[in-house]
Amino acid sequence: LALNNSNDAQATAPAAAESATARRDQPFSEACTVEINADSGAALPPTTTINQKNTGQLYEDVQRTWNDIKFVTPDGKKQTFVLELDIHQGATRLGTIEILMRPEVAPNHVRNFVALAQLKFYDGLRLDRVIRQQGEGDAAGSKLVLLEGGSPAEGADPASSHLGYWLRPEFSETEKHVEGTIGACLMQTEDNAETAACRFYLNLTAAPAMDGNFTIFGRIIGGLDVAQRVAETSVRDADGGPDQGRPVEPVVIRAATVRAMPVVE
Repeated sequence: LALNNSNDAQATAPAAAESATARRDQPFSEACTVEINADSGAALPPTTTINQKNTGQLYEDVQRTWNDIKFVTPDGKKQTFVLELDIHQGATRLGTIEILMRPEVAPNHVRNFVALAQLKFYDGLRLDRVIRQQGEGDAAGSKLVLLEGGSPAEGADPASSHLGYWLRPEFSETEKHVEGTIGACLMQTEDNAETAACRFYLNLTAAPAMDGNFTIFGRIIGGLDVAQRVAETSVRDADGGPDQGRPVEPVVIRAATVRAMPVVE
């Protein structure tokens, strides 16, 4: 699988130091880092997002609300969250994509994306890239289709697609990238394991080469047809470069809403 022309890149998966259960109640300071490898190519985040939110304030608000996002109710019952993305393209409402969050796999990534959604970070941002790749050689029959979204800045530049902090990886040796998988985008660098921030991807095909190299934190439970419709939209450049996969007509997340949901065991 070649992702060299996308905003994602394969990472070397570190050995899991602790289970998802052990990470469930980690504070922001342990789940995230505010320092990144000098070779990562990271740039300063934009001062304001596309939807005119102050990135410094968002950073502080994520820290402030981090511990308020609970995966166990006061009466001891497990809960998760469902994220609903209201998707529009131009004057056309395409529909809603429903994402079931998976704290049993990646609690810190779930907490981060839930916090950002509650803070309205994603409202007005975009599904900013459509990746369509056909395998070559022995993989000639394989195909990769995925969407990327959540860049705070115009142009989806991965170097500045963050808010001043990055999530430590929660890679899994058992979770597989199948149709409907949701995971965290990484920067395209040689050592990029700790470059997940606020961007995410939606798999519309299986992608075994991504297994263990990206953090999976959710799956689509409704609106898969909406995501597939976005994947068929016309893009500016399909062959690489800064405009690779960017829809000709922007695909906008009009609103991202979150609701808690009990875990049925």
